[in-house]
Amino acid sequence: MPSPPIASPPRVVPESPWNLSLSTQSSPFTSFKSGQGPDLSLITVRKGRGWLNLAGSHTPVVPGQLIVLTPNSEGQLSDEPNDPLLIEELRVGARVLEIASLDPERLPTGVIELDPDRTSRLASLLRRVKVERQRNLPHSCALATSLTLRLLADLAADRNRNQEGQTGTGLPWYRGNSMARMRSYVQDLEQHYFEATDLNAAASSLGLSRRRFTQLFRQVTDSSWLAHVRKLRIQHAQRLLTEPQKTVLSVAFECGFEDLSTFYRAFKREVGVSPNLWRKG
Repeated sequence: MPSPPIASPPRVVPESPWNLSLSTQSSPFTSFKSGQGPDLSLITVRKGRGWLNLAGSHTPVVPGQLIVLTPNSEGQLSDEPNDPLLIEELRVGARVLEIASLDPERLPTGVIELDPDRTSRLASLLRRVKVERQRNLPHSCALATSLTLRLLADLAADRNRNQEGQTGTGLPWYRGNSMARMRSYVQDLEQHYFEATDLNAAASSLGLSRRRFTQLFRQVTDSSWLAHVRKLRIQHAQRLLTEPQKTVLSVAFECGFEDLSTFYRAFKREVGVSPNLWRKG
């Protein structure tokens, strides 16, 4: 039997300029029902298995999926007792939808299957929204909102393509010949190094074979892809570790590491000491 549904009352603070709220939730859950309030709910499944009850359907939920619950959708999300869910939920307030001139009913609703590259980019977007929310700099709200609008536009375009029987090119981010695409990718990597992606997904995003991607990447950076990404992530980790309120676990997550042990190994390999020792000076 599925466990009780997820508890998730709207978290957008009234009068807040953000109109965005990102939270991580894990089992056990208590009663939850979507469709309460004006918020659009975007849920990514990080771990576990569960079920989405929406419009009379009972759909399995697994990692690598996106769940879209519009303000008018009447749905319930619950997990399997033996394999509890770990989810991230981005609540998008009505003001953001108004800015986008987007009717949420034009978005796909329910469980959406994503390829590995888009799953990685979605996780990256949610992480960036969280980072900007914590930084709360003068431009943070604008940046987080623009990232969210980009995601919503992408989802709306997906629905249009599906309705028209079209398929995407597989190359939404980069254009030009192979070397031009690689140079653009390397430049873009300065802002996306914390994505939880891998070499195969990166090569696929540029329409290149793994071998060709590796050759071009080394020509541009004089480094391997893994070493370059690791260096960028650890440099960011060092900046975050200077903030005493951040735990080592939160730093690891924000830098794109999916578990603490991998972060410790990468940090020590790059810096020479553990994150805790480095933080102590």
